[in-house]
Amino acid sequence: MKNSTLFFLLIMFSGMGYSLVSPLFPSLGKKDNLGEEILGWIISTYSIAGTIFTPVVPMLSKKFSRVKLLSFATFFEATCTLLYGFLPFIHNYTFLIIIIFLLRIMHGVCSSIIGTFVYSLTISLSEENETQTSIGNLEIGWSLGTAAGPLFASLFYRLGGYSLPFILLGLLLYVSVYITYQIDSRKLNENEESEENPPFASFLIYPEIFIILFALIINMIEVTFYFPCLTNHLTNNYKLSISNASLFFIIPIIPYGVIIQFLDNISSIFGIYFTFTIGFSLLSFGPLLLYPCPPIPKSLISITLGFLIIGSGSSPVFVLGLVALAKNIAKIDSKIDELAANDISSAINNLTISIGDFIGPIIGGFLTSHYNFKVCCFIIFLLGFIYSIIFILYFFRNIKEDINLLLTEKKEENDEKQNIINNDLFNKDNSFDDQIMNKSALELNRLNFGKIKIDSFLFRKYHFGNKYKRKERTSKISLYTSLTN
Repeated sequence: MKNSTLFFLLIMFSGMGYSLVSPLFPSLGKKDNLGEEILGWIISTYSIAGTIFTPVVPMLSKKFSRVKLLSFATFFEATCTLLYGFLPFIHNYTFLIIIIFLLRIMHGVCSSIIGTFVYSLTISLSEENETQTSIGNLEIGWSLGTAAGPLFASLFYRLGGYSLPFILLGLLLYVSVYITYQIDSRKLNENEESEENPPFASFLIYPEIFIILFALIINMIEVTFYFPCLTNHLTNNYKLSISNASLFFIIPIIPYGVIIQFLDNISSIFGIYFTFTIGFSLLSFGPLLLYPCPPIPKSLISITLGFLIIGSGSSPVFVLGLVALAKNIAKIDSKIDELAANDISSAINNLTISIGDFIGPIIGGFLTSHYNFKVCCFIIFLLGFIYSIIFILYFFRNIKEDINLLLTEKKEENDEKQNIINNDLFNKDNSFDDQIMNKSALELNRLNFGKIKIDSFLFRKYHFGNKYKRKERTSKISLYTSLTN
């Protein structure tokens, strides 16, 4: 089996383990009297651990094989997911809280290893002209996994309650351990004698890295702030069951995965930074529809549209943000080897995911508990909107270059078409058909003005010219013929 397929399966299973928690933990909270704020902290602990541990991951690659680290991480990720299913059998409140937080910490550490090395190994083992496609395929795998998690939860929650989805998925995730042993890493040529990697934090002092990093953090906040409160919002205000409410977590994954398929073509047309800006703008306005804000009517349709917009905007932000990070890291330090550079860029990207995934649920749980879901959505919108302005101002030159390049290419395309039409108009002999001439003139008008203008200057010019030529050829004409004409 190819490495690309193995990495695809690894990230898909990891995505299932990640997304299974959000729709099911609120039901555990109702049973054990865990408030939304506590649930927000529980869900976010996963990302706290990932945030703290991610800077250490590139250092581990100097002491241990990357593939062996993946095997270790996938084993404990499966174990954590399996143990989530036994939490309802713990009746002591204090002991339950301790166990939940310990499992979430272990899960977050394993996720930081998987997220860093899956992307790093994918970049390192891919051909140069296939790197972006390989990253896109990983995103599709992650999207399918995060979409399958709530579906998995909804199906087996109906059959066996809270525990069954976690136990079954935990057993399934042990397949990931077997997958890691099938990875062909001979191309890596890991050199144990190479110099130490540059300090992780040394890249964060550069403004271009920090601005992109923080934009990716905002992206994850926008995507995760509703995790601890959406299920309760849908069950309380729309009278949906937990299994039906969990299906709404799938909605943003659909446009996310679809747009990734075309993102390479879109970014090649509009440029990386301009496409990134469009995606970030969509992402910022999505939360306004989740509650929604007046005058938009409150309905499940508005929530669906909000999630579609969030998913559509998140796709270019995440993927192109990773591409922009890699390019800027290569510019900053061209001396580090390729493996180390990939480790660092993947680790920085994973750090942004962990930080955003940590802050998002905490903000959502806190604002919903102390105010309401409507205020929460509006504040998240303001956060994204304000930072989108900051991003545009800082990268204005890059965005302007992308737009100018797009306009230049469009102008060159139109000029080429105009030259072809002008050759048809001017290079034919005097006896060419009026119908062909008029068709070319009208086509030229379409290019210049976007619509047909029969009375345009060009049309009148050539029409008059042909009448004049006919008059020259028949100068000796009778008065009767002139009058009848």
